[in-house]
Amino acid sequence: MTGRRFYYGWLVVAAAFVSTGLAVGTGQYAFGVFVEPLETDFGWSRTQLNAALSLSAVTALSGPLIGRVMDRVGARSVMGCSLVVIAVSYAFRPLMTQLWHWYLLNTVLALGFIGATDLPAGKLVGLWFRRTRGRMMGLATMGNNFGGLTMAPLAGLVVGLSGWRWGYGVFAILLLVAAPLIFVAVRDRPEGVQEGVEQLSGSKGGRGNPARPALAGPALSGFTVGQALRTRALYFIVLGTMASGFSYSAILTQLIPHLEAEGVSLAKASLALSVLAGFGMVGKLLFGLLAERIPARFALMLSLSLQVAGLIMLSRWANTPYLWAFMPFYGIAFGAVGALVPLVVQQAFGIRYFGSIQGLVGIARMLPAIVGPLMVGAFYDSAGNYRMAFLVVACIFVAGAVALSLARPPEPRASG
Repeated sequence: MTGRRFYYGWLVVAAAFVSTGLAVGTGQYAFGVFVEPLETDFGWSRTQLNAALSLSAVTALSGPLIGRVMDRVGARSVMGCSLVVIAVSYAFRPLMTQLWHWYLLNTVLALGFIGATDLPAGKLVGLWFRRTRGRMMGLATMGNNFGGLTMAPLAGLVVGLSGWRWGYGVFAILLLVAAPLIFVAVRDRPEGVQEGVEQLSGSKGGRGNPARPALAGPALSGFTVGQALRTRALYFIVLGTMASGFSYSAILTQLIPHLEAEGVSLAKASLALSVLAGFGMVGKLLFGLLAERIPARFALMLSLSLQVAGLIMLSRWANTPYLWAFMPFYGIAFGAVGALVPLVVQQAFGIRYFGSIQGLVGIARMLPAIVGPLMVGAFYDSAGNYRMAFLVVACIFVAGAVALSLARPPEPRASG
């Protein structure tokens, strides 16, 4: 931190990486690890368990409010408090005895989720970086996949050794440790640390000085919520991002159960999920770089198209050696979504009211949050596998790519 090339924005990106990794890794990637232990202990069906995932609709509904709060008070407070809320949802799970307890605690998780992931990460990267925004968004949201790479195996290890209650307890401890670190590390306004960076670098900055790489970030310009609502692009972006939401609600959380249903062992299924997560990190960086060269909505269309091919392969050749050939391919396409959705919104509507507009766009994810888990659970309960459900999701991705192709960005406006 004493070198002349230190830029505080890198530390902010690291904090976003940790926050998204813990939230997504524990809440989505590791979900499947707990399915069979909960079925065994409580006798709940797969549909009943997956119904809790539908409660993530609360995340979408709360998005506009949390986004508005973030635009007013900053991303640091929202991110730190959201991690505490998620930790509380895990801390009380070992005490569950009734199905409604399961639903209540998943609702608490949903309330904290968006404030620990998409909204603050997107806002912070947009504020601290301009020319390299795509790749930095990719790096920040790599936390999603790193969380999957670490939290799912950690959950599998703890659950295997000590049971599912200890698994949730460990998650709660990790989140409670991370929350105060977020408060210390994150700064919402680049200009607020200008003097400190100059002191660390031993210079007041100036032309060509690497101590000040676009420190002030982009101008806070862009569409207001009212202006965005009057554009055609917003509604096509909503449809496209709604389709992309099925990646998480209907595929990610069901991948381990799907592979087990196809005859793959839990150990190999967990490894496949780790491969998906690892290559998802690669996908975020690659597609983030791509979004610096072409419109982010085109990059998201490509991601959805590649996922269609991946789902077809996943539904046909899950329990074959081909799994290890196409899982990296699918992971790259899947991982890109988390980095691209905030970039699509920023490129269309600017950064000033990003939190409010992104929260509004996020309401669209209420549909996949509700329909996705129930749909795949119902297909499994009736057919004993997830194949048809995955093919239906592939068709939804096609529709989403078509919608994004029609989402031409409106003319830029300054919000004053």
